[in-house]
Amino acid sequence: MFSYFGSKSKISQYYPSPLYNTVIEPFAGAANYSLRRCPDKSVWINDLNPDIYRLWLYLQRITTEEIESIPEMVLGDDIREMDISEDMRLLLGFVVVRGVATPHNIYSSQSVWGNSVGQTKKRLLKYHQLIKHWKITNLDYREIPNIEATWFIDSPYQYGGEHYPMSSKMLDFSELAEWCNTRKGQVIVCENTKADWMDFTPLRKMHGSKHTTTEAMWTNIPHPTQMPMFSSGNFT
Repeated sequence: MFSYFGSKSKISQYYPSPLYNTVIEPFAGAANYSLRRCPDKSVWINDLNPDIYRLWLYLQRITTEEIESIPEMVLGDDIREMDISEDMRLLLGFVVVRGVATPHNIYSSQSVWGNSVGQTKKRLLKYHQLIKHWKITNLDYREIPNIEATWFIDSPYQYGGEHYPMSSKMLDFSELAEWCNTRKGQVIVCENTKADWMDFTPLRKMHGSKHTTTEAMWTNIPHPTQMPMFSSGNFT
């Protein structure tokens, strides 16, 4: 529903389908797996970043009228000068510059071509009714109870995840690996091939704005995608 650094919007379809009626994303970010793959599931998204938590709560209660009222912008517009609510300002902070980890203020050419207000409105109108039943929390991942579910674990990456406000530098990856291994149900863990804290398998090659990386995955239930599969894509 919003553009975010490291989002799985381009590759969510390549991960295993959820096998449980409950889906949990402990490091939700833009939550594209749940949004695109789990329309009929009970979804619990969690993010330690207070801005992301607040943004999801806003998206859960936003109305069609509010979506339609989002102002159009032109290159160079500053959302700090707009007469809008603080919640809408937070939303637009992830629109004015595409694929960032923190909200920005000035509408950039990067978003004019790849993440326009019009495109954002279309996504919101398409998806906002689908998240009304979601559970949204702002917890440390270790506080989430170990229940049987499909766990989609997209934590800040070991290499590259330092760009988030709640960065990879805050994680003990040995502890996280043990936590992932002990979840009940289906476990899907996202990373890239540089990571060494679990036995990750290459998934897709991704071409970002600056670097090409290879997305990788670990899952406790063997799946056909656990083999080298390479194609182009972008983080959005």
